[in-house]
Amino acid sequence: MNKSQRSRHPVIALLPILILLLPAACARQGAPPGGPVDRMPPRIMATAPRPDTTRVPLDSRIFLHFNEAVEHRSCEESIFITPQPAEKARFKWHGKKLEIIIPGGLLPQRTYVITVGTGTRDLRNIAIASSFSLAFSTGDSLDRGALSGKILSDGQTEGVQLWAYELGAGGEPNPAVTPPLYVTQANNLGEFALEYLALGTYRLFAVGDRDHNNRYDAEREIIGVSGRDYLLTAGRPRIEGLLLRTALQDTTRPALAGASAIDARHLDLRFSERMAERSLTLPANYRIAAGSDSLAVLDLFIDKRNPAYLHLLTKEQKADAAYTVTVLEGWDLAGHPLEDTSRTAAFTGATRADSAKPYFIASRPEDKARSVPLDATIAIAFSEAMDQPLAGLAFSLTDSSRIPLPGRITWLNSAEMEFRPDSLLRPEHFYSVKMAVDSLRDRQGNPLSDTLLTIRFQTINPDTLSEIAGSVRDGAPGRSGPFYITARIPKGSSSEIKAATEGAYRFEKIMPGEYLIEFFRDEDGDGRFSPGRPFPWQPAERFALYPDTIQVRSRWPNEGNDLLLPE
Repeated sequence: MNKSQRSRHPVIALLPILILLLPAACARQGAPPGGPVDRMPPRIMATAPRPDTTRVPLDSRIFLHFNEAVEHRSCEESIFITPQPAEKARFKWHGKKLEIIIPGGLLPQRTYVITVGTGTRDLRNIAIASSFSLAFSTGDSLDRGALSGKILSDGQTEGVQLWAYELGAGGEPNPAVTPPLYVTQANNLGEFALEYLALGTYRLFAVGDRDHNNRYDAEREIIGVSGRDYLLTAGRPRIEGLLLRTALQDTTRPALAGASAIDARHLDLRFSERMAERSLTLPANYRIAAGSDSLAVLDLFIDKRNPAYLHLLTKEQKADAAYTVTVLEGWDLAGHPLEDTSRTAAFTGATRADSAKPYFIASRPEDKARSVPLDATIAIAFSEAMDQPLAGLAFSLTDSSRIPLPGRITWLNSAEMEFRPDSLLRPEHFYSVKMAVDSLRDRQGNPLSDTLLTIRFQTINPDTLSEIAGSVRDGAPGRSGPFYITARIPKGSSSEIKAATEGAYRFEKIMPGEYLIEFFRDEDGDGRFSPGRPFPWQPAERFALYPDTIQVRSRWPNEGNDLLLPE
């Protein structure tokens, strides 16, 4: 063996080892393993049929191809098919590809819309960024009608569905019974868009369909009712800027849930929900009896902290007597009257006398409040009916020089008094409200439990205030009722004014800030926004939002903010 042959042998022997090590060496090049966490939302890369395809065969298969694996259940629960198939669609997964099977096949001459809602999530629980819609037609063309707008809610609007019922078929749709013809889902801003609608008249509902069964459950789910029906025509196939406000509808009538005697002169009534205060204010509204003996109601007021409770002051009860109390009239905040079979409650006459001391509950303004308006009134609430003449004598409002201010006291109810100064308060001054607690008594002569009642506050500098002004007009002719206009700072203060008719409006003496304006027309005259009813259908009162944020600066009125209420 020569020298050159001997030198090649070690290299040849090492070749298998080098070959094995080469992939490992290559793998170590570039970025380290792991990399950044995938935070991108899933998206749909391709579909079959392709978007806006026409003359789709009735036996076509429908596919959605995602860019990544998604959680099957979240996706399936977020898919809406319009028009709704007669039988529930089935789903079959092929990796990242979803096949949607419509039993019986597609219908002829129909525009179909497959919507994938924002509830769809990938395996990292990241939701799809916005709803995706696939439209295609089994006919020669696609329907081009569209309705779009925004859903407002006190809670989260993302995932709330917009349901549309076509009214041309006759009858009145009941969302609790009949599934909608068209469905889409709002995004995280509450925005929705229903595309590819056939021309016709539509009734809209915004529904928080928690169980995904395409039926509205009044006991558990929120709903928003549109202010009118919407007609799509060849001349006006698209309507934009629709607004719906969701709420949990109050569908049950209130009931008198119970009565209990606190002492021989006090009776508490407990209702199943908060009641309209004006429906309960007259002592003659109550009948209290034990056999042939009746018990008179002398005074009453609603609990300041729990409005479902009503406190009655009665003549002295007979100890251990079996009483019944009947409420003749009353209704809740939604206007539902008391249930006829739940207006009466039983209680046993108390044995102990009224010896409980009343106590201070709340004041307006609160202690240590700042920026109090110069035309403020002072209100003080107690736990029970007070001796009003004594309370009036015990009250004083003084400035920083301890000079009492003259004014007039009125009683909002038997436990809440209000003081209105004869003149405006001085700007940027400190004031003190004091009550001589040793002189305060309830109606039975029990002294106040508090040893000191002092409330201090500071008034505002009026130079910091400003105004918002403009005009309000109704786009629907022949309508009536006052306008209620609210200007509010998000997560801050708000002001409401009432404009009796169309024309000028003005917010005066408001704090600087960025304001949003919302307004509605109170056509039923009850002084509050009426949300409507899904069935039997009653439209919600029409409302609107001013499209821009209004910047208010001190001593710089912001004018020309004209409001138009859509028809």
